[in-house]
Amino acid sequence: MSIMERELTLPQTRAIVRLRRRHPSAEVRVHHRPWGFVLEARHGDRVLELVRFDWDGAVVADQRVDRAA
Repeated sequence: MSIMERELTLPQTRAIVRLRRRHPSAEVRVHHRPWGFVLEARHGDRVLELVRFDWDGAVVADQRVDRAA
């Protein structure tokens, strides 16, 4: 099945809407992967948020990564 033949689940669609509301001026990029895709919200060179969407319907939000000392 090709990427274009996949459909988002309702929870995935809602997660995208929430991301767009949290970051209304952000540029949103989609990165396709064999298991699904990653949605990236950016403002300039800064990544604001990442969300993983699996083809099985799972939505996995990013985890905070602290700066290295």
